[in-house]
Amino acid sequence: MGKDVRIAVRVTAKEKEKIQTKARKCRLNTTEYIKQRALGYEPRTVPPDALFACLEKLGELADKASSPELDEEICAVLKQITAEFLLPGKG
Repeated sequence: MGKDVRIAVRVTAKEKEKIQTKARKCRLNTTEYIKQRALGYEPRTVPPDALFACLEKLGELADKASSPELDEEICAVLKQITAEFLLPGKG
């Protein structure tokens, strides 16, 4: 299904800059940022590289896990971190 409907919104110059700044922090273009917000999502800002390094180390630990229980726990932590810090939140 193609995107063929447009919604125009008028804002002040100050509001536009504020929206654009927030969109940049999430590494989204303004349109995608506004669309996510309007649909009830709360886009996340891009986390620091250190978080990705930690996630990679946790993944390596999961690969070396000595028991299925430990592997499951590590995978659960990875999923929780991903949900909390990387995926857009549903408000």
